[in-house]
Amino acid sequence: MKKIIFSLAVIIGSTALLNAQDIQYGVKVGVNLSNLDVAPESDPPAPSMRLGLNVGGFAELGLADNFWFRPELTISTQGANDEDVEVTQKVKLTYLNATFLAKYNLSNSIYLFAGPQVGFLVDGEFEEEDKVSGEQDIFNADAVYKNLDVSVGLGIAYNFDMGIGLDLRYNLGLTDNNDDPQENAFYNVNQELKSRVVQLALSYTF
Repeated sequence: MKKIIFSLAVIIGSTALLNAQDIQYGVKVGVNLSNLDVAPESDPPAPSMRLGLNVGGFAELGLADNFWFRPELTISTQGANDEDVEVTQKVKLTYLNATFLAKYNLSNSIYLFAGPQVGFLVDGEFEEEDKVSGEQDIFNADAVYKNLDVSVGLGIAYNFDMGIGLDLRYNLGLTDNNDDPQENAFYNVNQELKSRVVQLALSYTF
C-alpha cells in the first residue's frame, strides 16, 4: 500500500509539472497538535496530544482557473504523551514529510485541499519516567517504531493579500507504525499505533 500511494503521488506530480500553466514557490511555518491512535487501548492509557512544529517549503502548480497541485517538503515534530498515577511516557518523533495536495479555489480567498503524505522518520525517542523512583528509560524510536508513515491530509486555507496564507489541516495516519515485537518500550505487540496530527500553518508565496 505504501509503495502504491508513493508511486501514484510521483506520477501525479510529474503529470502536474508537465501541464502546469503557472508555478509559484513559498515557505511555511506552523504548529502541530499530534497524537497516536492506539488500538486496542490497554496499558498505558489513551495518549494525549503533544505540541510540535512544522516548517518547510512548497510549490503551487496552476492546472486550471480554480485548481492547483501543491507538493510540500516539511520538517515536522510529532508524537504523543501518556501519563497515569505511576509513570509519565512521551513519544517524540521528527519526520521529513513529502506531501502532495490537490487544491481547489472554493471562493475568492478560500481553498480546500486534500492529498497523500509520506513521512520519513529522521529522529525520535520514547521516554518513560517512574514518578515514584524517578528512574527514566529512553528508547531510540527507530528501534521500536517504523521509519515510514503514510497518511492523508484534509484541510482548508485562507489567502490574504501580499502572498500570505493560513491553512488548517488534519493528517490521518493510515499505517500501523508499531515495530516493537520484543516489547522493549511501553506499547505491546498487539497494539496498532497510527498518527493523528492537526496542523495550523502560516505561509508566504513569493
